[in-house]
Amino acid sequence: MKIRDAILRLAILGSILLSGICFSQAKSYQFEAIENLQESEKKDVVVFIHTNWCNYCKAMENTTFNNQKVADLIQQNFYFVILDAEEKRDISFAGKTFRYKPTGKDTGIHELAETLSGGNISYPSLIILNPQNEIIFQYDGFLKSSELLDILNKIKQEE
Repeated sequence: MKIRDAILRLAILGSILLSGICFSQAKSYQFEAIENLQESEKKDVVVFIHTNWCNYCKAMENTTFNNQKVADLIQQNFYFVILDAEEKRDISFAGKTFRYKPTGKDTGIHELAETLSGGNISYPSLIILNPQNEIIFQYDGFLKSSELLDILNKIKQEE
């Protein structure tokens, strides 16, 4: 009976901790929504490009973007888009439709990820667009919370 109670308590504690982690991430949008959002309030757009198989991408999602200060700063001052570079659906953005391009058996890249990265993509990638959809910042690789906070605060101050 005591073991069962301990397991139940651990399960409850784990679910509480996980819900807290998931809660702190900034709200993300689809690219298709950005144009309408920009009409009501102009903001820079933080784009996180990842793949499902990238361990550094998962680590950045689970640490950097789940940091409460990062989440709050993004939520208040930016629009946040998470783009799977291997997304298979068509995405309409900035007056153009971007499609998935197969590159082999069960492999490929989405044209939008390729376009934003300038054709030389690595994972994870962070792109920041101004309200006119121009790239104002680009970084390939893992960023710690403190590094991303510095970047976002500098961009916010330049506005």
